[in-house]
Amino acid sequence: MEYKPKTYNILTYGCQANMADSSTMAGVLEALGFEKSPDYLKSDVFIVNTCSVRQKSEDKVYGLGKQLKRMKNRPFTIMAGCMVGSVTGERQRYEFEELKARTPWVNEYINPSQIPDIPQILKTNDLIGEWASDNAFPRVDSPDENNKIGYVNISFGCDNFCRFCVVPYARGKEISRSEEEILKEVSHLIMRGFKHIMLCGQNVNSWGLTWDEKFAIRAGSDDKLPFADLLRKVHEVEGLEKLSFISSNPFDFTTDLIETIQLPKIDNFLHIAVQSGNNDVLKRMNRRHTIEEFTSLLHQIKKAKPAVEFGTDIIVGFPGETREQFMDTVKLFQTIPFNVAFISMYSVRKGTPAEKLYEDDVSLEEKKWRHAELMRVWRECKPKLK
Repeated sequence: MEYKPKTYNILTYGCQANMADSSTMAGVLEALGFEKSPDYLKSDVFIVNTCSVRQKSEDKVYGLGKQLKRMKNRPFTIMAGCMVGSVTGERQRYEFEELKARTPWVNEYINPSQIPDIPQILKTNDLIGEWASDNAFPRVDSPDENNKIGYVNISFGCDNFCRFCVVPYARGKEISRSEEEILKEVSHLIMRGFKHIMLCGQNVNSWGLTWDEKFAIRAGSDDKLPFADLLRKVHEVEGLEKLSFISSNPFDFTTDLIETIQLPKIDNFLHIAVQSGNNDVLKRMNRRHTIEEFTSLLHQIKKAKPAVEFGTDIIVGFPGETREQFMDTVKLFQTIPFNVAFISMYSVRKGTPAEKLYEDDVSLEEKKWRHAELMRVWRECKPKLK
């Protein structure tokens, strides 16, 4: 009788941190003898790696569940990622039972810190044998399908507590991985054929800093960042051709980091989230920068690295944002031509400070108008392809 290996499929929503986690989970499953299936509906194990940043991201998962519930023989389904992180751990946003009630099609749940539990989960559910769960194996990352970028999480979690954001709850306290572990993983990925490495974190700038240090450092200061030193060391890894990182916040982007990004292998694209062009809105969001600091930083970066291209994130319709304050964001887009802009309409995220402190007082109609208007301005002003 011919042996037929079990199959898996992973559907990933959200940011590069989730993509890195999915790569790790794929590596774990392949080390356990699973083969990737092109169709998650026909796989033996299906993992949906979820995002909670916007309600739309969660709605996609609930929509997927409707499809799975109709199946007579659906795959063994594991929910991972930020939707699970939001209902587990010390910073729980809402009750776990509420998520379970809305996702009866899920067999098991794991938050981002529970990826190592996958072998035991599969063993308990008779999807692998005793040998697999009892044998230790190193962290293994599966190459992405196009063999283009190797994602490496350098930290997990976030301590910034922007009032609109679920990440400090979904991913927990900020924890930096060790330099040794990161460099080993980078070398491993390059050995497997990757030439382009992306370092991921909710705020890579604060990698390796203590709590007091991360909140004392300001943009434009001469403070030395451990992250800048890490970039220099990764840059020297033999076989590396291109080095990217995401995400950086504007409030702790120091001159040390500006100098470091001039290294030749470091990507010309930088993603730095501004969120609003108005200082009063930024303050209500609990962002630790002003618009003047943001524009000054980008001018400094552009002077140091003329070929740089910028990406950013914007939320329109944050509670209390007036039409006049929104127009400050429009002016920002007219002043700084962003190559990439992720523009979102504010949606209430359960358990966040914004939900508790502010009324969602900007109408959906107004949010849609602001979104469309800012998209129009961005398309008109963004740098044209040469």
